[in-house]
Amino acid sequence: MKKIQSGIFAIIIGINSLAYGASLNSLDKEKIENALVNKTLVSIGTDNLNGKTIENTFSMYLDNKGNILGKMGHKPVDEPQNDKGVYIINDDGSFSITWEHWDGAKQISGHLYETENAYISIDDQNVFHTAFMKESIKTGNHLN
Repeated sequence: MKKIQSGIFAIIIGINSLAYGASLNSLDKEKIENALVNKTLVSIGTDNLNGKTIENTFSMYLDNKGNILGKMGHKPVDEPQNDKGVYIINDDGSFSITWEHWDGAKQISGHLYETENAYISIDDQNVFHTAFMKESIKTGNHLN
């Protein structure tokens, strides 16, 4: 009987965990601005560039005028190591970034999600781009 109860308890905990994980909500404009604007962020070692998952650290700085600077940890194949562009954070919390070179200079749109220790970037096609650990975020431009 105890094995059955333990098994049922484990199933309930598993379902609860799945439901919690599925309940992540994207951040609104104010939360994104407070978390990212006028700050330098360094990603985990996985990123999405030109529609492909790459192993590379990505750093970016967003100023308060809609400009973004980016730098890859090492130079990607057929792309510059550094790029700049523009970003927009919409009232509903969705964002768009257009780089001068990266991603074919096409606008990338998505949402930012928050966990206890990170921000996760997912585009509108539901593709993971990268995650930024909160402890690595620094106020000001530290890309130079």
